Amino acid sequence: MEFKQLLVSLSSLMSVSGSERYSAQKLNILIGDVFDEFYTDDVGNHVFIKRCGRENAPKIMVDCHFDEIGMFVTSIKEGGFVTVEPVGGVDSRLLQSGEVIIYGEKEIYGVFASTPPHLISDSDANKLKPVNELLIDTGYSKEELEQIVQIGTPVGYRPVYTELLNGRIAGKGFDDKACGACAVQGIANVERSELAGDVYFVFTTREECGMVGGATGAYGTDPDYALVMDVTHAWIPEMNREKWGYCGSGVSLSVSAVTNRRLTKMSQKLCRDKEINYTVQAEPGNTGTDANKIGTARFGIPSVLASLPLKNMHSANEVLALEDCEALIRFVSEFIKSEEIAEVFAR
Repeated sequence: MEFKQLLVSLSSLMSVSGSERYSAQKLNILIGDVFDEFYTDDVGNHVFIKRCGRENAPKIMVDCHFDEIGMFVTSIKEGGFVTVEPVGGVDSRLLQSGEVIIYGEKEIYGVFASTPPHLISDSDANKLKPVNELLIDTGYSKEELEQIVQIGTPVGYRPVYTELLNGRIAGKGFDDKACGACAVQGIANVERSELAGDVYFVFTTREECGMVGGATGAYGTDPDYALVMDVTHAWIPEMNREKWGYCGSGVSLSVSAVTNRRLTKMSQKLCRDKEINYTVQAEPGNTGTDANKIGTARFGIPSVLASLPLKNMHSANEVLALEDCEALIRFVSEFIKSEEIAEVFAR
């Protein structure tokens, strides 16, 4: 499958935190052929394994989180409206008039109701309503809707993707399924005989709600070392240029107290040796990713965090650069092939 198609297909899957099993079958159909084994664990992590064919080989974990922010239905009202509570970091500023899908007994398109400016009082003009005070309009009657939707039904952004100029793509779910697409492509590009060990690609659950899947996935697979992949903020003019990378700058490698310093330095060297574009990002005490949990799982798992620059994070129109995806794909391939890294970190 061509990478752009893989990127959009993966990112379109519904995976609101806590509801990741909803797309398990579709996910396996989409990427299962790349791997030898697949299972879903008790917390909903999707684990794919590609064997190198050698006994007692090192176990290399490649971690991306499958879940995305979204909402759960909290009530069904007259006129076919529903109210919701946010799941993860949903910004209510982005929701009014926004398009969503309610994943009930069948998928229902909905639009967040928006009060026209003509009808807003001066006292309310500058007030921001929280997510749980907004209404989603479905077009159904209450009675019809109650047959399809229940309390707790997940709601996600409608998957619409737009190609911008210079290899930029906008859409929902790139946090973090874009990294997942890069991981799958990077793993697929490596012949079994070239692998430095058995590769455990773990598409984790509930990262947006406490990094649950990263901790349990690492404990369950018990890898020798791990490559964690997530998105990071890409620079726009209102941001600090020195702190953030930008779309087109390649892979962002984190230097943090929660990641392994030696593995990070070796990853930087790997990028230089293989001429892969990268930047270094300082995140002293907290990366905000699964790396926080994986590094302390079991007796500690040496981990490195490689991120993909992303604009408009946690919106329905996140923006990434395909050239950064290409850099991350190459990094994944070189990382899982690296005998030098395997010799240092294999137990």
